[in-house]
Amino acid sequence: MRERIRLSVRARTTIGATVVVAVATVAVGLGLVSYLDSKLTQELDAALDSRLQTASRAVQGGKALPAGVTVDITGSERRVQVRPAIAVERGEPYRMAETTVDTPKGTTTLVASASTESVSRATSAATKALLIGAPALLAVVAALTWFSTGRALRPVDAIRSEFARLSAHDLRGRMPVPGGDDAPARLAVTLNETLDRLDESVRRQRQFVADASHELRSPLAAVRTPLEVAQVHPERADWPKLAAGTLEDLDRLDRLVSDLLTLARIDADTVDEAAPLDLSALVGQVVERRALPRVELTADVAGSVFVRGHRGHLGRLLTNLLDNAERHATTRVEVRLSTSDGKAMLGVRDDGPGVPEEYRERIFERFGRVDTARGRGQGGAGLGLALARDIATLHRGSLQLADSGSAGGARFVVVLPAELGSSGPARDT
Repeated sequence: MRERIRLSVRARTTIGATVVVAVATVAVGLGLVSYLDSKLTQELDAALDSRLQTASRAVQGGKALPAGVTVDITGSERRVQVRPAIAVERGEPYRMAETTVDTPKGTTTLVASASTESVSRATSAATKALLIGAPALLAVVAALTWFSTGRALRPVDAIRSEFARLSAHDLRGRMPVPGGDDAPARLAVTLNETLDRLDESVRRQRQFVADASHELRSPLAAVRTPLEVAQVHPERADWPKLAAGTLEDLDRLDRLVSDLLTLARIDADTVDEAAPLDLSALVGQVVERRALPRVELTADVAGSVFVRGHRGHLGRLLTNLLDNAERHATTRVEVRLSTSDGKAMLGVRDDGPGVPEEYRERIFERFGRVDTARGRGQGGAGLGLALARDIATLHRGSLQLADSGSAGGARFVVVLPAELGSSGPARDT
């Protein structure tokens, strides 16, 4: 099968514009020549008719006939009429007209004629002008279209060249944005915005991998070191204590791996096809199963509040908030769920020391910690709140650390879009 010839956008645009102008030029030219011929012929007929009228008055008044008018006495009575016709005299095309008039001598036929050579010359000149001018016009159109298209596509070529230099290891380059608000400018802006998001995502991914490697190395070292010492001096090892410490480190390692896997699943999940669920029932179940031996846990849940999302992810979100509250609370942790303006509002408050203003966003960073001197076994890996915010974002919501006012402590507020069917009083969370 013969391979199709692929033309560039510039070539296709030039050919298309030239063909359109060519068709339009031919149509206009034919119409112009036809109109010119018709108009000149009508003017010639009008001149002949005027001459016949002058001749008719001359015959009726017994005066001499004007030039170009002949007299044919038919002897029959007819009404006056003007009838254009084409005849040939002396090999030249002529336009003829005749009329009959009544005279004292009887009915007389008057015939007037005029050469159509001037009409033929005018239409021929117009046709030649079109035949000469049309190719020149098409050449100008093709050249202008080629030049204009190339100039319009020049920013696209610059964008393509710059984009080709990008790689997965270096996304710092940005596309040149041409002036104006046309398609190339909007394309460059969109690509730059996309590259900003990709660059940020790659940067976060690299940082996440580095932090995850460091966090995984710490519990592994904590497990490996005492085991190596016990292997060298087995008679000195306190095996029950060593086993308990190893199991504790393995539990922490298990939680860290679980958080990492959950983060990976969240990045790939969506809530578009998720079914609505009763958030109030889920909160009640999580709080009921939760045992906080050190602090008091209370829950204030509104009537049925439905949201669209994944039960496991939302349960993990609340569990992480409760874990964080338990670590910092002094005596009490409160959970509240309510609705307001079509939003489900879930709040978790503790009566601990709170979070300084300058750290209110840092605590949501992956592997971020406010107190770097805090023990890792007590403080966790720094993924809990980051994971909770990612889950809220996945469900088209938000997680913020709100102002606790005079009550002190920390108050985390999750806001999610509520589904139809939610009910319950609107209260401050």
